[in-house]
Amino acid sequence: MSLAVNTADGVVLVVGCAHPGIEKIVEAATAINPRIRLIAGGFHLVVAPDEVIAKAVAALKDMKVEKIAPGHCTGEPTFAALKQAFGDRYLYAGVGTSLPLGPGTGSVGRRGEGPALREDDLATYRKLAHREDPFGIQKARNSRSALSHL
Repeated sequence: MSLAVNTADGVVLVVGCAHPGIEKIVEAATAINPRIRLIAGGFHLVVAPDEVIAKAVAALKDMKVEKIAPGHCTGEPTFAALKQAFGDRYLYAGVGTSLPLGPGTGSVGRRGEGPALREDDLATYRKLAHREDPFGIQKARNSRSALSHL
């Protein structure tokens, strides 16, 4: 689900998790107003390969998105690619982050951001992100549930 708010400075687009594709959602929002002031939310690219991430980032740049605030299901590799592509127009949309929307407001940065993942950490991250139950939580719950029926 997405919310497009048409402001005097352009569309502020809030996406819950961009299942249809962030590019399609932004394209639909440009029908309201071609100026996209800010996109905030989950881009649904957590398990995307690098070439898909690069394509999405290029499309957002081509659509002249002014500011970007990814969070949630965007994924660490996409955070890094967006931060590199958008520079000071990149905002982090994590818990506790305020996103200024008024005219002339600058970036608040990425509060709470940890260091960038090293290559070996990134490989582990991607393996875990592809798994349905990466930490065995569901398996443990199912085992407890089965034991309680005995």
